[in-house]
Amino acid sequence: MKTLLRITLAVTVLISLSFIPKSKKTIILDVGHGGMDLGSIHDGLSEKDIVLSIAKKVQDLNSDKKLDIILTRDVDHFVSLNDRVQFANGKTPDFLLSLHANYTSKADVNGFKIYVKENFLTDESLLFANAIEYEYPSEIEKRATKTARFHVLKNSTCPAALLEVGFLSNENDRNYLLSEEGQWEIAKAIYKALK
Repeated sequence: MKTLLRITLAVTVLISLSFIPKSKKTIILDVGHGGMDLGSIHDGLSEKDIVLSIAKKVQDLNSDKKLDIILTRDVDHFVSLNDRVQFANGKTPDFLLSLHANYTSKADVNGFKIYVKENFLTDESLLFANAIEYEYPSEIEKRATKTARFHVLKNSTCPAALLEVGFLSNENDRNYLLSEEGQWEIAKAIYKALK
């Protein structure tokens, strides 16, 4: 009888604790590419460096620690897609944002684009995507948000989006993405949206 009472009490405590709200949101910033994987390249400029710089700025903006912002990489090294997803899922985040830069052979194509996961979390993912879209600097043109089945989106267990911050192949986008001011403005937009 005492054993049954202890088990019942333990289960009741566990259930009660599961309803205590988190003190702050956990956000995974998946910093695209890294190491030997350069991502898009233009005249020696690489996607992997630009998105790492932006991600670190987002983290710097969180000096009051109102969010728990975790990067999948904070230095220039390669992290496989499976390792990114496994790492992210292990942190049980509220949202995952994967950062990338776009490239095309058509130099006049420009703009930022957001992809969201295509499953039962699509609506929640769209809420975050819409917030990012609303805050995003007007210097980069908006392209339509779409669903996609990219590995990180498809296999993450939380609401998730992939943000293409702009086109390295477009002169205006590229200049903005390479400028300190542009990177800070993008970082601020992301941070505001996540808050």
